[in-house]
Amino acid sequence: MADTVTPVLTRKMHYMFTLLDADQDGFLGEDDLAAVADRMADVFPGRPDRIRALRDALHRLWEDHLAHVDLGGGRLDLKAFEQGIRRSVAASPVTLLETLHAGASAWIALTGVEDDGLIGLDEYLRLSQAIGGVPAQRMEEAFRRLDRDGDGTLDPAEIGAAVVEFFTSEDPDAPGNWLYGPF
Repeated sequence: MADTVTPVLTRKMHYMFTLLDADQDGFLGEDDLAAVADRMADVFPGRPDRIRALRDALHRLWEDHLAHVDLGGGRLDLKAFEQGIRRSVAASPVTLLETLHAGASAWIALTGVEDDGLIGLDEYLRLSQAIGGVPAQRMEEAFRRLDRDGDGTLDPAEIGAAVVEFFTSEDPDAPGNWLYGPF
């Protein structure tokens, strides 16, 4: 089976790289992933156990799916990041998706103010601060696309479906493409 690169998947990988590159130096390292957790902690304070779960999930993403394409010095450029994600999808999609789902679950637990496993629009909008100041209007649009059942909340099943679509779907209209805001 030939490896085909689709513009949609490439755009999503580039967008994800930009979100994770905390210091915006054009390289991604495990320290950038820790900085993402720090940004989340600033926006959603007082939840050290949940931040630790997010840090652990991001560490597993690095160790299990990205470190093997390290350019040296614990850093990846955009091309190496995309290569690492694509290799993991091709070699072990279930393992990668489990890792990403763990990260999404930690994210849900962190952002969920009500501790009910659901994310409301207000909680989702607070993410715009943590992921780089995406305008609220664009985050509202993302929320609407992710809220598949239209009940005004994102539940674990909707987030899980979005994780799968974000990292595997070639469909430009897949709701999961909006998991981290507009890409």
